[in-house]
Parts: sequence; C-alpha cells; structure tokens
Amino acid sequence: MKPYYAVIFTSLLSENSKGYNEMAANMENLAKQQPGFLGIDTVRDNIGITISYWENLDDIKNWKANLDHLAAQKLGKEQWYQWYKVRVCKVEREYEFNNK
Repeated sequence: MKPYYAVIFTSLLSENSKGYNEMAANMENLAKQQPGFLGIDTVRDNIGITISYWENLDDIKNWKANLDHLAAQKLGKEQWYQWYKVRVCKVEREYEFNNK
C-alpha cells in the first residue's frame, strides 16, 4: 500500500444549521470529482467527524482552494459551526477486520 493522506474535520454545529445537510451532500459529491480523492467517511451525532482521503498534499491544497468549497467554508463560519478543527495526517499503513 502506498501512503496517502487523511483530512479529519471535526465540528460542532450551531443551533441554526438550516441548509447544512444539503451543502454537506453537495460538497461530498464535489470532493469525489476532485483529482486525488480516494474516499470519505462521515458520522454526525452531537459532534460531526468527516474524514476524507487523498493521494497527496497538493490534492488537499487544491480541494481547500476550490471556489465552491471556499463558498461553503465561508457559510460554515458564518452560519453553521460553533467550532471546528481540521487535522491532516499521513496514513502509512492500514488494516481492517470484516466478520461478514
């Protein structure tokens, strides 16, 4: 397995999150079209965690600078998030268990 990168986005929504779910779905669909995109895992209970996987750091940089993504980031800061944190990690190995 070749190393790849994970962007971990952890967030807490504000009380006024109208339109958030639609925008999140749009951003996921847009991310899937970007060069270097490898996959995504997401869960939201009280705190949301979305992890997107990328081939390299340049692909992450290009995704962050995408104009539609920039607009979503702006709305997130203005309307949807109480706070968020972004972590960028290099994945050097992986393994899984599947009991199916």
